[in-house]
Amino acid sequence: MTQATLPHRYDKAADWWQDRITALGYAAAYRAFLAECSPADPGHVADIGCGSGAMAAALGHAGKLTLVDPSAKMLAVALGRFRDRPDRVQARLETLPGAARFDTILLGHVIEHCPDPAEGFVHVHRLLAPGGQLCLVASKPHLCQWLIWLHWQHRWFAPDRLDVLARRAGLVPLARFGFPAGPPKRTSLGMTYQKPQH
Repeated sequence: MTQATLPHRYDKAADWWQDRITALGYAAAYRAFLAECSPADPGHVADIGCGSGAMAAALGHAGKLTLVDPSAKMLAVALGRFRDRPDRVQARLETLPGAARFDTILLGHVIEHCPDPAEGFVHVHRLLAPGGQLCLVASKPHLCQWLIWLHWQHRWFAPDRLDVLARRAGLVPLARFGFPAGPPKRTSLGMTYQKPQH
């Protein structure tokens, strides 16, 4: 699947995406992960590859929020979830302009769609303010990933591999989070990283 095709696939999924991920337990999994692993004061938050806004909604942050997604329809769905209208940017992680402006970046099942995941981490480092934190959910090895791959043609990563990519980009691993049940337990893992202050 080409990178140009992916936003169109998500445009088509926008109407049913939130119901599906909720039914599969991902919305609850994001809440559990962020309740345990997000910073006490998230500051300016960017949900990059926000989809329907599930991770940003799970964070429940009342401060400044920017939603980023290449799919216009997903962005519209995500915006409808928030009373205080967040900023929005239609872009992919690797094309998002600017640097050092977010205190917290949420990245839910995005790194596996980056043309070059190592470069994806470099872009996160560029966008994080010093001392900022990345809350990452990524696909992990499991047999059912092959079924998901048939539709989305994504990657999956062992946690040690994610740590290597993050460290090479200048991010420091903080914590790993294992989802306790359901499809998230089988398919996903939560990881947090920090950009050093200096």
